[in-house]
Amino acid sequence: MDIFFFGVFNCKADAKGRVMLPVALRNQMAPVLKDGFFIKKAYYSECLELYPAYEWNRVMGELNQKSRFDEENIDFIRMYTAGLRQIEVDATGRLLIPKDVISMVGITKEVVIAPIGKHLEIWDKDAYENVIQASKEEKKALAKQVMNSDKATDNVS
Repeated sequence: MDIFFFGVFNCKADAKGRVMLPVALRNQMAPVLKDGFFIKKAYYSECLELYPAYEWNRVMGELNQKSRFDEENIDFIRMYTAGLRQIEVDATGRLLIPKDVISMVGITKEVVIAPIGKHLEIWDKDAYENVIQASKEEKKALAKQVMNSDKATDNVS
């Protein structure tokens, strides 16, 4: 089952690393709640990534096809899975993030949960706001580069 998450959610983390998930997000997660989730530090960004178990298993299936005799493959997999933990959403709708994982990215109290397709990113609010700030020109250049087409940016406003 493929789920594509949507919406950006502002939340709070308590001292124990518990994040109360908004009802709208829990509703999106409902079809995959019973299977649990995997959380890890993002490879490129200073945030956490939350994967439904089915999606994480797909990602690991791809990684397991890489040769175990290639040192670069092993180094990448080691770094990519740093801090990986299996977690669940409790009965009250809280996500309990282990302290060592949450401290990897400097999350304190204010949290932003943002979708990246089939998984979610969990950011410290200030860090998230810094990352998404860009001028109109920077946004247009990035859209053009990513979409690899002049037409893709024609309707960007």
